[in-house]
Formats: sequence, structure tokens, C-alpha cells
Amino acid sequence: MKIINEIEFGVADIVFYTSAFAEHYAVYITEANKSSGSYDYEACTAAFDRAKDYAKLAILTCEDLGLNPAVVCKDVVSFMDEYNILIGGGGTAPPERGK
Repeated sequence: MKIINEIEFGVADIVFYTSAFAEHYAVYITEANKSSGSYDYEACTAAFDRAKDYAKLAILTCEDLGLNPAVVCKDVVSFMDEYNILIGGGGTAPPERGK
């Protein structure tokens, strides 16, 4: 029964982390696509950093449960690959506007 509880809580965590990732990544995309007059660098960077942190948590939780993150949370893995973010390291900063 303990194993089932661990799996249930782990899956619930993955759902939460991927949902939070998607929310913050959407804010980042919205902010990054604003015109220069209304663009908020701090909000953009904060949203990117939060998306990155939740993405890492989702991947680590998948791995802890013995699940393949590339199958379970494709969008998260795609994001990490796109921005060359490493799980254990700092990775990259958000891309500069216009690049």
C-alpha cells in the first residue's frame, strides 16, 4: 500500500508541476511578445525562472517514480531542450528580445 501511495502522490505532484510550468511559461510568452513600450523585463524573467523551476521539479518527480519524463511531460522536456537547461545546473537565461 505504501508504494501505491507514493505513486499517487508523485503523480499528483507531476500534474501540479506541469500545470504550474504551463501557467508561468504562458506568462513568459505573453510578456516576451509585448511591444517595447509595455514590455516588462522583470516580469518576463521571473515567469521564465518559475517555469524553469517547475519544469525541473516535474522531471525530477518523474525520474523518482521511474517514469520517462519525455513520455509523461513532453512539453516540459521540450522546453528544457529548447533553452538548453540542465536539471542540476543553471542552464540558460531567457533569450534576449529580437533574437
